[in-house]
Formats: sequence, structure tokens, C-alpha cells
Amino acid sequence: MAVKVLSEDGSADNDRQVARFAREAAVAGGLSHPHIVTVHDFGSARHDGRLYAYLVMELLRGEPLSVVLEGGRLPLPEVVRTAGCITDALGTAHEAGLTHRDIKPSNIIVRSGGRATVVDFGITKSSGERHDITTTGVLIGTPAYMAPECFSGTYDHRSDLYSLGCMLYEMITGQPPFTGTAWHLINQHLNEQPTPLLKLRSAIPPELAKLVTRLLAKNPGDRPADAFEVMLALREIDRRYSDEDSPSRGPDRYVRAAVSPWIAAHGAVKGLRLIDRKPCPAYTSRPGAHGAEGCESCQGTGEVSAETTHRIRFPPGVRAGQRLRLRGLGWPGRNGGEAGDLFVVVRIEV
Repeated sequence: MAVKVLSEDGSADNDRQVARFAREAAVAGGLSHPHIVTVHDFGSARHDGRLYAYLVMELLRGEPLSVVLEGGRLPLPEVVRTAGCITDALGTAHEAGLTHRDIKPSNIIVRSGGRATVVDFGITKSSGERHDITTTGVLIGTPAYMAPECFSGTYDHRSDLYSLGCMLYEMITGQPPFTGTAWHLINQHLNEQPTPLLKLRSAIPPELAKLVTRLLAKNPGDRPADAFEVMLALREIDRRYSDEDSPSRGPDRYVRAAVSPWIAAHGAVKGLRLIDRKPCPAYTSRPGAHGAEGCESCQGTGEVSAETTHRIRFPPGVRAGQRLRLRGLGWPGRNGGEAGDLFVVVRIEV
């Protein structure tokens, strides 16, 4: 375990700091994800007349991405896989209606095996206005990684994606897209374009360069729609350009499932039938066979249907469009790599 402590300093800002501290506990404690730090407890205690607020959280053995980047740009496979972990975490937070608002290298802990964990949800903004503790006139976030719209006090999940684009740029090139004083940074985020990636590091996949460009779009509507879209793009880049002999994670799979209003309200376990097309073993073992006469199983198409059924637990209060994740039930990995995840997108029957 790790214990994070905030001591009372007697300043007028102390109440806001405590509120932010409690906010981090409430937000992170409500998210369960392998790439989001686990918060176990929150409380306060008085010692020697001073009040101390504390968080009890998972001890992460690793170092901040900001420290890793002190050694310069990262190998491209590490860039893609680290960003994949971050987008996976952001996708879950965004699905819960939460925007982190301070995605930056010091809030990413890089762990063994290429894993990365997102920490510090203290200034997270909920879709419910009553949870927003922003102080009028105070800049919330870190200017080097803030989206243009944030400087006018507007945030949504796409603001986090812009911050991710800034970090991807830095991991690839060894430097953030913009530098300078806070005011210089604000002007650059609002009005200037960063140096093209391919001028700073030519040997990168063009798909990765295009993805970073989209993430750094000034207009939020020009960025990817959500973190899961970015995650899938990163995994496809990883699959296409990583060492073919190395194990790699399989792609995620998305399917839709319709549930009744009663199940949506009260929850239930329901069977989900998946039908896939797979190579026909009989046909592929007879390379000289052609047409319908060549194989009775596939009628010469070379593919057969394979059906699997999974029992899915729909929780009470499930919403239309909500994604339910089933780990390891996506497409298989390559060379012994782990399978991807199956995302069940909920539709409420009318």
C-alpha cells in the first residue's frame, strides 16, 4: 500500500485542497481498471493539533513517465504500448462520465512489462455539474499538455485525448509539442501547429503520425470520437509494425446486445450468441478442390460458421450505449499473446 497525506497548512486555499483530495478518493475509488491506480480508503486524522487528510492506495512499483522521458525519446513499440494502456484507462473513465483534465507524463506510472497506470484524479470533472470544484479564474491543469478549449474553461473527454496527443508527441520526439512560459504555451496551443513529427523522427509509421495529428487538432470535433477508437488504432499499429515473431495482444471485438427495459433496470444474466466465419479445415487441406463440389462443409467458399455462446451479466441500471467489457474474449493474440477483450454495447429494446 501507499499512503498519500495532505496536511493542514492554515492557508485560505486549504479547504479547496482537501476537497480536491476527497474528490480523488471518490473518483479513483469508483473505477476498477488494471491501468488506473486503485484507491482503497480515504479519511482524516488530527495529530498534534493539525488535521491530516489521507488516501490509502495501491503501491505502484515503477517510475513516472516524466522521469523515463528524461532519457530522451522512447522506442516506438514502447510508445505505442504505453499509450495503449493510457487510452484503455481513459476509455473506462470517460464511459463513467469523467474527464481527467490533467493527463501528463508525471501522472503516468510506467511499470514492469511495459504496463502504464494513470494516477491523480484530483481535478477530474464529472458530467454532473455539482461535482465540479473548479474555482473561477483559476487555470485547472498543466499548460504544456492542455487542450485549446480548456483555456476558456470548457472540458470534455476529447480534451484528455489532446493531452494524450501531447504525450505521444513527446514520447516519439523527446520533446513536447510546445515549450515556453505559460502564456507562450497558451498562445501556441490556441494558434500554432507543432513541428511535424516526420521532421523530428522520420522512421515512424505514417499511421502513427496521422493519429497524433488528429489528437492534436485544435477543434475537438476533428479529434477521434473517443479513447477506445484511439486504443484500437494503437493496437492495430502495434500489430502491423511490431516484431512478427514476438507475442502480441489480439484485437478487441465489439458486438451489440439488445436487452429489455426490465433487464436494463434490474439486471440479469443473458446468453450472447456469437457467429464467426473461420477457415474451413477440410477445404484448406485440399488445395486442388474448387467450387461447390470441392467441399461439402463450406460449399467451396473456404469458410465455415462457428458459433459460441457466452453468459453475460448485465448489471442493474445499465444504460443504452454502455460498453460491458469481457476480458480475454476478443480475437486471439499472435504467437502466444493474450486475447483481446470483448466489448458488448448495450441497446435498450423499445
